[in-house]
Amino acid sequence: MNDGLLIQNLYIGTNQQTLVHNLNILLGQSRCLALIGESGSGKTLTGLAIGGLLPQDIHIQQGVMKINGTSLESVSRKMMQTIRGRRIAYVFQNYAGAFSPLLPLGKQLDETLKTHTELNAQQRQTMIRKVLDEVGLSGERVQKSYSFELSGGQLQRVSIAAAMMLEPELIIADEPTTALDSDTGQHVLSLLHKLKEQSGCSILLITHDLRIARQYGDDIAVMQHGRVVENGQAADVLKHPTHPYTQKLIEAERLLGNREPEVNRDVQEEIFGASDAAKDIQEIGSSMLSVKEVHKTYASGLQVLNNVSMEIREGECLALIGASGSGKSTLARCILQIEPYDRGDIYFRNQRLQPKKKGISLQGNVQAVFQHPALSLNSQLRILDSLMEPLDRVKRSFTQARMYRKTRFNVAEEWMERVGLSPELLLRYPYQLSGGQKQRVCIARSISTEPRFLILDEPTASLDMIVQAQVLQLLKELQQKLGYSSLFISHNYSAVEYLADRVVRIKDGMVHDGPLL
Repeated sequence: MNDGLLIQNLYIGTNQQTLVHNLNILLGQSRCLALIGESGSGKTLTGLAIGGLLPQDIHIQQGVMKINGTSLESVSRKMMQTIRGRRIAYVFQNYAGAFSPLLPLGKQLDETLKTHTELNAQQRQTMIRKVLDEVGLSGERVQKSYSFELSGGQLQRVSIAAAMMLEPELIIADEPTTALDSDTGQHVLSLLHKLKEQSGCSILLITHDLRIARQYGDDIAVMQHGRVVENGQAADVLKHPTHPYTQKLIEAERLLGNREPEVNRDVQEEIFGASDAAKDIQEIGSSMLSVKEVHKTYASGLQVLNNVSMEIREGECLALIGASGSGKSTLARCILQIEPYDRGDIYFRNQRLQPKKKGISLQGNVQAVFQHPALSLNSQLRILDSLMEPLDRVKRSFTQARMYRKTRFNVAEEWMERVGLSPELLLRYPYQLSGGQKQRVCIARSISTEPRFLILDEPTASLDMIVQAQVLQLLKELQQKLGYSSLFISHNYSAVEYLADRVVRIKDGMVHDGPLL
C-alpha cells in the first residue's frame, strides 16, 4: 500500500534521556508537511531518524516508521543506504557538508547517478544539466567547480539539484533556504512544490520560518520540547491555533512581517519582555567606515567585487542586501581583513587598511556576528572562555592584564546579563545551549571589546521566529545604548526594515543605493 510516510508512537533518545516523545505523523503522497518549532525541539532529530542518520549516541527507543509500506526502523544498514540514496533524499541546512572539497561537483553528481540509476554517460550528463538549470545555475560552470568555489546559496542549490535528480518518494528538506536570498529561496521552494505535484513525492519541510510553512505546507506540525503540540491542515492550524506556543509563533510573524496592524500585547510582552522606557534616537555622526572602488577577483577568474564604494557613518546601521553569490559576505570578509582584495581602499576611522594583507590589528574595534552560532563557538571550550576570547586577546596587550584576570569572571557575568542570559550558563558547553542562547553568546562576545563597528552577517537566519524577534530587538537596543555603527547583511527584508537606517543593494559585485524597504 502506497501511503507516503507513516510514523507511529516514535520515541528517540539516548540511554539516559528521551528527546522526542510519542511522535505520530501521516504524510501522504504529493503532500508537504511543514514541521516547525524552536531550536532543540526535535525537528532535525525526527528527520535524521527517518533515514537512519541519527548520531551515534542517539537511537530510536521505540516506534514504527514506514515509507510507502516499507518499514524503516529495523532495516539493515546496507538496505537503508539503498533506500536513502534512491527513495529518500535529503537537503540539509549544512550544505557545505554535503559535498567533498576534493572532487569537482560535476563528478560527484555523476557518481550519484551512476550508483543509483542505469543511465549511460550521455544520459547522466543531460540529467545533471537539466536539474542545475532548474535551480538557476550554469551547468558548465558548476560541474567544473569545487564546493569551496561557490557561495553558500549556490552550493545549497546544487544540493537541492542532487536531491531532485533521483526523483525520490520522500524529500526531507531541513531548513533548505536558510542560506538563500528571498527570491532564490522562493524559486527553490517552488521547484520542490512543482516536483511534488508532478512526481507525487512527499516532502517533509523542516523549518523555523512560519512564513515558509504558511506558503508551502499542506499540513503543519508544531514541535516544542520534543513533542508535537499542534498538528493538522495548514489553514486550520494557522487560523485557529490552540496551543500557546503556536500562538506565540504567529504573533512573532506579525511583529516581524507587519502582517496585521493590531498585535496581541500580552503575547508581545511574553516574547520580548516588558518594554523599556523610550530610548534616545542614536545620532548619525561622521564617517566610520569608507569603502572606495574595491575590486576582488578569485583565482578562477570570477570577479566578485566590482568597483564597490559605500560609506557608513557613526551610529548608523547600513543594510546590505542582494542575491546569493552577489558578493555580500566577500565584502564583509575584506572589511574584517579575513580576505585580501585586489585594489581599492577601505578606511576605518580614517585609518587605511592594507588590501593585500590580512589580520592587521584593530584592537577589537571591528567585530562580527555570523549566521551559524554553533560554528562560531569552539565545542571544546566552556561558554566563559568562548565569550571572553576576544577580550582576552585585547587585554593581553595592556598593562592592566593582571587586574583583568582577577575580574574576568565578573566581566563575563556582566556581558551575559546585557544580552539577557543567566550567568549560570558560563560554565556550560555550546551543545548544552539552544540556538538562540548560542547566538546571544556570540553577540555578547562581539561587543565585549566595545567595538566601534559591528558586522552582522545573517545573524538571525538560523533561528526560529520568536528568537529572531528577540535577537533583533536586542541588537537594536545594544546599538542605541553603545553607539556603535553596523553593517547588517540579510535576506530578511522585515529584519532590514526593523533594524536598518539605510539600505544598499549589491548585484553582480556592484552596489546601488536603495530605499528603506
